[in-house]
Amino acid sequence: MDPVKRISEMENILNDHNALIEDLRVAIEKFADHQDEYMKLSNYYSSQEYFDDLERYDKGELPEDLPCGVLSEDAVFNLFGENFNLAIEMLELATDVIKNR
Repeated sequence: MDPVKRISEMENILNDHNALIEDLRVAIEKFADHQDEYMKLSNYYSSQEYFDDLERYDKGELPEDLPCGVLSEDAVFNLFGENFNLAIEMLELATDVIKNR
């Protein structure tokens, strides 16, 4: 390969990876910072308050225009699964980077 092309390609990889690392750092910080809020949702979902709110919803006692996705078992359960699976993916990626790179 021509040295100019090779150096240009390597420069692009360097710059792209630096940008990806910065984006990932920001995303991980946001994700970590939001875990307390996530736990608040988790605690709510298993509380009597949740079941009381669900009953109010089922009885039509809540405003019709109130977003109530949180009362959907599927939406919250899916979020819990995604949170867990993402944590595993991060561990697997970190292990691969440490072992093989």
